[in-house]
Amino acid sequence: MDYFSTVNPTNNTELQKFKYMSWESAQAVVTAAHQDFLVWRKKTFQERAQVLFELACCLRLRKDELAQQMNLEMGKKIGEGLLEVEKCAAACDYFAREASTLLAPKLLQSSYQQTEIVFQPMGVIFSIMPWNFPLWQVIRFAAPALMAGNVVILKHADLTAGTAELLGDIFSFLKINLKLLQNCHVDHAVAELIISHPLIRGVSFTGSTAGGREVAKTAGYNLKKTVLELGGSDAYLILEDADLQAAAKKCAETRLQNCGQSCVAGKRFIVVESVAQEFLSAFIKEMASIKLAPLAAKRFQVQIIAQVESMIALGGEILLGGVTPEGSGAFYPPTVILFMKNCSEIHFQEIFGPVALVIVVKDTKEAIEVANSSHLGLGGGVFTGDSAKGAVIAAEELEVGFAVVNDFVRSDVRLPFGGLKDSGYGRELGLFGILEFVNIKIVGVNS
Repeated sequence: MDYFSTVNPTNNTELQKFKYMSWESAQAVVTAAHQDFLVWRKKTFQERAQVLFELACCLRLRKDELAQQMNLEMGKKIGEGLLEVEKCAAACDYFAREASTLLAPKLLQSSYQQTEIVFQPMGVIFSIMPWNFPLWQVIRFAAPALMAGNVVILKHADLTAGTAELLGDIFSFLKINLKLLQNCHVDHAVAELIISHPLIRGVSFTGSTAGGREVAKTAGYNLKKTVLELGGSDAYLILEDADLQAAAKKCAETRLQNCGQSCVAGKRFIVVESVAQEFLSAFIKEMASIKLAPLAAKRFQVQIIAQVESMIALGGEILLGGVTPEGSGAFYPPTVILFMKNCSEIHFQEIFGPVALVIVVKDTKEAIEVANSSHLGLGGGVFTGDSAKGAVIAAEELEVGFAVVNDFVRSDVRLPFGGLKDSGYGRELGLFGILEFVNIKIVGVNS
């Protein structure tokens, strides 16, 4: 199939039609990107920073247009879209200010008279990005990669191809005669060939665990550096000494952010039985109070319906929602499913929508065991009145890349973000994120 279309999930109507790029055209893009890299890598941090500051300014100037496009293509609320644009602009500003410090050469003691670590760009980085945060997922990777001296080729999700084109248009108007980010609409077969191209030096992928395995297989065979941010089934523990009203509010907020379509959203809520009824009462009230946008596509609604049916078959009881509204739109209501005892099967799938699973356990020890029983390990947290105890559980017990106490996980440009187990490897953002796509080179000197 040479063409694909974007669709408005509110009414299931076609928005735009796009043509996939051929392998021959994609090769030309890679070659051109490499030529731009050879120039960009020689720019000083100050010169790169000026471009990133300009990018931040351009994003803010076109924030309404970007938010509207995301709303049309994947249903994101306009207010959430505007916040996403600002978060992207702030990330550009942050790495423009901090990259020269983060990547400053460092002197070491060694058998050489002088030893220095220097950080050099790798080259052209291929990024494969998802639809759920169609700007943030790109910029959180691209801003540090560009400030390190790399250039980027972007394969965005078909579902948000129009948003990708808008972003590419913004990059094309920057006051530099280089294409620092090139947007390529390619299918999976051509994407695999791009990964294998000798001028591609790294791959950043955000998406499903299954997709990550395929990217890692191709990249590994071709010895390409990869960063994979994959699925999540984040668990939050509600202990007997927690502030249950506050916990319920935070748990509902994390479960329903972006209509529940976030890898790092809370999905499993594991509550100690002595406070289960009180927590459930507050949690259901909070979940029911949040008005949702549609899911990003009709097919995701169909998937959620099947997953909810499978949860019921495994012994889950629907306490809220669970009934699909009529109409052509991809809507699904906030839903709470209760498991009065643990069921191992429920921890091995990710429900990417507004469905919360509540599992009742007898004590803290069992809560930790249940939380860690998933093959995924992106984020998670614990609610407790004893923050010191909570910090110990978060630091030493939860098998995740990002753990919090009395709050929910959210990305911060200053903090490295990534997962464990089948949630992927590598980090984005912060010091460790900018180090992912640089050559960490030792220079030893004797007189």
